[in-house]
Amino acid sequence: MGEAAGDAVSNAVALVDGIVVIGGWLTGASEFFLPAIVREMNSNSIGSDGKSFRRFVKNVYNLEDKNDLQRFLKGSLREISVYGTNKKIKYDHEARIGVCISKIGTSKAIASVRMRSP
Repeated sequence: MGEAAGDAVSNAVALVDGIVVIGGWLTGASEFFLPAIVREMNSNSIGSDGKSFRRFVKNVYNLEDKNDLQRFLKGSLREISVYGTNKKIKYDHEARIGVCISKIGTSKAIASVRMRSP
C-alpha cells in the first residue's frame, strides 16, 4: 500500500512544490506505510532507453522520523561568492520535500484553510 501511495503522491508532487501532509483515518497507522511512501518517492525509475534515473531531483524526507526531520531542517549549506564583490553568502542548494502526517485532523485543516481564504 505504501509503495502504491508513494507512486501516487510522487505524481501529484511533480505538479506542485510543497510539503506533503497526509490526513484521514490512515494516519493512525502511519508508522507502517509512511516509510514505504518516502522510500518509493526516493526510488529510481527506468527510462524508455532502459537507464535508471532518480524519480525526483529533490530528496524526500519523512518528517515524522527524528533523524529525517533533522536532515531536512539542516539542509545542505554551501558558501558561495557573490559575483562582482568580495562577499560570500551561505546558500542551501538542496531541493527537498517533506512528508508528514496531519496533527489536527483533515476536517479541521480543510475548514481552517477555507475560513482564511478571501
